[in-house]
Amino acid sequence: MSAGPGAALTLASPFPRRLRAYLAERFPLLGHGVLIAAYYSSNQFLARVLTAPGRPMRYDLSSLAGAVTLFCFFFHLRVFDEHKDYHDDCLHYPERVLQRGLVSLAQLRLLGGGAIAVELVLAAVNGLPAFIALLVALAFSLLMLREFFAGAWLRRHFLLYAASHMLIMPLLSLMVFSFATGRFPWQAPAWFWVYSWVGFCVTSNWEVSRKIRAPADEIEGVESYTRVFGTYGAAYVVLGIRVLDTGLVALVGHHLGLPASFYAALVALFVLCLGGFLDYRFRTSRASAKRMELFAGIYIIAFDLILAFEIGRRFGIVAPWR
Repeated sequence: MSAGPGAALTLASPFPRRLRAYLAERFPLLGHGVLIAAYYSSNQFLARVLTAPGRPMRYDLSSLAGAVTLFCFFFHLRVFDEHKDYHDDCLHYPERVLQRGLVSLAQLRLLGGGAIAVELVLAAVNGLPAFIALLVALAFSLLMLREFFAGAWLRRHFLLYAASHMLIMPLLSLMVFSFATGRFPWQAPAWFWVYSWVGFCVTSNWEVSRKIRAPADEIEGVESYTRVFGTYGAAYVVLGIRVLDTGLVALVGHHLGLPASFYAALVALFVLCLGGFLDYRFRTSRASAKRMELFAGIYIIAFDLILAFEIGRRFGIVAPWR
């Protein structure tokens, strides 16, 4: 096993260095920044084109505030997960920065609390609809932290456990809608609701992909989708989710009247990720299993970028100061 980002650090190392090592390991800032920029752009542009048809797209201060809110939200979800899974992770992943004590749960709790405070302030500044949308998503994240007060039962039902946590994605999509339009989440048009569930699907696609293991790499006591569905069954689940994703977003594109280039880009992305599936299916190894996660990451970012780009090209993008 290769050394992690905090391998050379000790408790005597400056805290900023230890925190950077933790972030590199568990919350890479660049990767999450790119993901959030793509996700926010597609949801914002779709919200605006559905509620104000004919107007060009634009990035403005509400875009920045909403994207920062979303970034902080994903960070506080990571902190919540660290608290939920701490004891299991100490058993199975003792080499991690948190498990080695280089950062502590108390320190993460302070950082997570700070992130939530930023979310509340930015949402409040952007109006009551954004604030209400954030409160709904925040309340659901607290239920996730408490494992819906049925943790023991949910952990015995691995698939239901994962699906229940992915339900946060439609709520985050609706939060972007409120930031982008100034409307309450329940005022979102039907086609926006459809796309909010695309977020659920692409995140589920990534969740399954990152827990695919070659047979020799299964860890006793650690759940994986290859344990549940079999060595290749999990890969077929990923493929099925991608078919569903692609079909749903194609319907959204058809409703918007997007050009053939949009569908060509979707097909090209699907074919690219299909290569990762075939690589794992016929050359099963630790490396090809890991590439399933890589392709899932490419997919989740490119999927949103394709829609945002085509909406911008179809309806135009104006400078934020105009």
